[in-house]
Amino acid sequence: MNPKAFFVLSLMVLTVFNLMSIDVSREDTLPAVYVFDPVTQSGVTRAGVGENFTVDVRVRDVQHMMAFEFYMEWNDTLLQFIRATEGPFLNSTNTYQSIYQAVTPGSEGFPYSNKVYVVDSIIAATESSSPSGSGTLARVTFKVLVEGSGILDLQDSILVRYSPYAPPPTIDHTSEDGYFTTASLPRVVVEPAEVVGTLPGESFSVNITALDVLNVYNWTVAMKWREIDLLNATEIVEGSFLSEAGATDFKSAIYQDNGVLYINNTLTGAPLDGVSGSGTLADITFIAEIRGKTDLELLAVKLYKQDGSISPVAVESGSFSNTLRDVSITEAMLSADSVTQGQKVNITVTVKNNGWENETFTVRVDFDGQAVEPAKKVNKLVPNATQTLIFHWDTSNVEPKEYTLKALIVETIPGETAEDRADNTRTIGTVRVSSGSFDFNLLLIGGAIAAVVVVALAFFFVKKRK
Repeated sequence: MNPKAFFVLSLMVLTVFNLMSIDVSREDTLPAVYVFDPVTQSGVTRAGVGENFTVDVRVRDVQHMMAFEFYMEWNDTLLQFIRATEGPFLNSTNTYQSIYQAVTPGSEGFPYSNKVYVVDSIIAATESSSPSGSGTLARVTFKVLVEGSGILDLQDSILVRYSPYAPPPTIDHTSEDGYFTTASLPRVVVEPAEVVGTLPGESFSVNITALDVLNVYNWTVAMKWREIDLLNATEIVEGSFLSEAGATDFKSAIYQDNGVLYINNTLTGAPLDGVSGSGTLADITFIAEIRGKTDLELLAVKLYKQDGSISPVAVESGSFSNTLRDVSITEAMLSADSVTQGQKVNITVTVKNNGWENETFTVRVDFDGQAVEPAKKVNKLVPNATQTLIFHWDTSNVEPKEYTLKALIVETIPGETAEDRADNTRTIGTVRVSSGSFDFNLLLIGGAIAAVVVVALAFFFVKKRK
């Protein structure tokens, strides 16, 4: 058999086996030491030339760990080392003292310009002082020198479990490198990132999309929705990312009872250097069964090159919600329906959250399409709660005439139906603004008339006496 054909067949068998044996709960997986960027929420980091960035070296799923050590290597023509500081995992409560040391480029007797050695241990460790679970071991900061990409390579990591006997045992674990680039961040994302408002019985689709990825020959993805009764996955269709470049072998499986699906796709021949750029990996159709919300969580995302190495990628999951969302203006009142120019009108507006989620939105009061004052924010209004807002309309600079005032919720609330949105606007009433000078002139006219009457009466009485 042709060696390349044998590799492709082996890769297909391996990835399909891995695909069907993924444990999305991670209950049976080995602990891991891995590089993580808190900004991108992945092992992939992006920054510009001249900028600093910090990555965490984290541990996952350990039991009673009392010490660790690791090396990290990088391309020192691309990145300049700044510092390495202790993370909180070994001493998360500051109750137990730890000994932390980072041997860095320039340290006496340390021969490397592109490595850091980090070691940390709890002093006089006990089982109760040795932490379990997941957390940050150390934080490493770099400065970007030039444009480029490179691996943040974890090497020779050792995790030590507490034991009352010497020497203490080490913890078997895996290691996951980080990846840095000044270019566009390679990502696999769910599009759209948020799906809202699909009612029970209706269907919707999401794409799994690759963005700015490099040399992908094979990929695997798992997607999980925790609320398994909420959604029913009905169809998975191959996207065009690989298929437009060459022949593929696309496989998928839905396990509805577990709320998870698996997808694997691989090129079966040319192009041997894979596919780079952006495109759709798969299209997934769901039916909403009930009301609720859940993450559409991407798990076990792997992008393989033709030689079997894994391409770095950041992952962005999605979400679905069709919980009842409905806000309304329940009442609105004016302090007066007629004022003289320059007087103020107070407007009272009451809003209510009729839905199931906390809602944040803004409310405005308009007169003939103009705001009486800046909109007011309603922040995290809980279900079934109301809130009253007071607006003040200064009529000093408005033209004397009659105005219609309306209260409105500015935003469109995702998931509200057209019927629900009908009460997001409310006509409050009309206000007639009169000119102050009009009343003064009327007084003058009245006075003049009175004066004429007085003169006429005086003339009448004088004439009568004659």
